[in-house]
Amino acid sequence: MTRYFFDFTTRGQSLYDYKGDEFLNSKDARKYAEAIALDLKHRLNGEWAGWSVEVRNATNQRLLSLPVAVAELIAA
Repeated sequence: MTRYFFDFTTRGQSLYDYKGDEFLNSKDARKYAEAIALDLKHRLNGEWAGWSVEVRNATNQRLLSLPVAVAELIAA
């Protein structure tokens, strides 16, 4: 199991995930990030528009950045 961290970022602001979650592989972590981004897309009348979900590994290497606005297209 590998620990992945899911940060929320936008211009000039970041909300860091200090706990993280464990997944068997990066593909599963990506699916989880897609679900998070899709959920945020539909929350609070679009207040998360312009944000991204960034996935990082335990060495703080960014593996991907998924914009909230396009999450529905990716998750489909």
